[in-house]
Amino acid sequence: MARIIVIGGGYAGVWCARRIARARPGVVVTLVSDRPYHSFHGWTAEVLTGHVRAEHARVPLRDLLPGVDLVAGRVRRVDPQRRAVVVATPDGSRTLIGDHIVVAAGSRDAADRVPGLAEHAWSLKDTEGVEKLGRHLTDVLARERLAEGTVAARLRTVVVAGGGFTGVEVATAIAQRLRDVGGPAPRVVLAHPGAHVLPSLRPRFDRVADYAVVQARAAGVEFLPHARLTAVTADGAEFGAAGSLPAATVVAAIGQTPASLPGLDALPRDAAGRLVTDRFLRIGPGLWAGGDGAAVPHPHTSGACPADALWAIHHGTRIGGNIVRALDGRPPRPFRFPGLGQGASLGVGRGIAELYGIPLTGWSAWGARWFFFHAYMPSRRVALAAAADWFRPRRRAARAGVRAGIRPGLSRTTGPAGAQ
Repeated sequence: MARIIVIGGGYAGVWCARRIARARPGVVVTLVSDRPYHSFHGWTAEVLTGHVRAEHARVPLRDLLPGVDLVAGRVRRVDPQRRAVVVATPDGSRTLIGDHIVVAAGSRDAADRVPGLAEHAWSLKDTEGVEKLGRHLTDVLARERLAEGTVAARLRTVVVAGGGFTGVEVATAIAQRLRDVGGPAPRVVLAHPGAHVLPSLRPRFDRVADYAVVQARAAGVEFLPHARLTAVTADGAEFGAAGSLPAATVVAAIGQTPASLPGLDALPRDAAGRLVTDRFLRIGPGLWAGGDGAAVPHPHTSGACPADALWAIHHGTRIGGNIVRALDGRPPRPFRFPGLGQGASLGVGRGIAELYGIPLTGWSAWGARWFFFHAYMPSRRVALAAAADWFRPRRRAARAGVRAGIRPGLSRTTGPAGAQ
């Protein structure tokens, strides 16, 4: 009986394992993950604003993957020659042997790029981190009401570092979450290293990017250009020659680093540290890779596919299909997904998107994003629950917490990137 080992419970891993399990019920598919759930990152901004409940942005792996053996633990080593995976579990070390190994370990916060980021910045990597950030924002606003002067100013200042889609979307969501709180207006600053945010849209889609800037400013976001994050301290964010900002909250949206697994060090990697695959997503005999940690040749342009959720989903689906073909003695098929586009929400009805090269803003962009995100959620049950969230009264989380007098003093060890 064939045995397949999938490393990672993210997009590529889940879609790959499900594809194999559904096509070949007799095959033993084992998925290794250090978390018991799959996080859907698309609703990060909506979890912060309260439009989508956090529990509807994650799905237990056991619900997603019937017929798949789940192993809770961290991979300690991969042996490509033996096709073995050593896993540290709560019950001790386990060695798994398979006919095929799929490396879909994803990425992690780039904490090693910036001193203090792991200790003092907040992570958006999973829904637990986003929930903790929300509670922290409520806590510091409650403390700000009891403070004065520079202490109060620091408590009501939020710095978001990173001028990509995530940075712009999250900064806007935080500003929207906090703007209805009484007292002095909170300050949300988006710091980015370039002259303009959303460089991936420019210059071809300048109009779309400029629309996003207008919407973010309308929500209360300040922009700090030419400010690359160089350090995060307990007092705030530092930007080298661009100076520093005292802030009680620093959110990291500066990108991710591919997860590196011991035992695969000799395999080719690109400049970003991703495993280089062929066009069939192979990295060796019986070895496959997809998702954020894989440099998969783009089927229609030079270079590798972008590292985002939609591409990872299609990586996983193609790997799963190719493993099924290999089990049947058939040749693999190349990865051919052409891409769909990119988009972000700056509030209900205020979206930006580029779909198949067509620029969209406003309701058309927001509606397209809303539809596609629900369509790509891995669980139809949870997708329906997330959709229903939009039709229930939205709780103003920040205001409710402050008015309820939430007790200050949330420990920093419960939330920053290094503590996830």
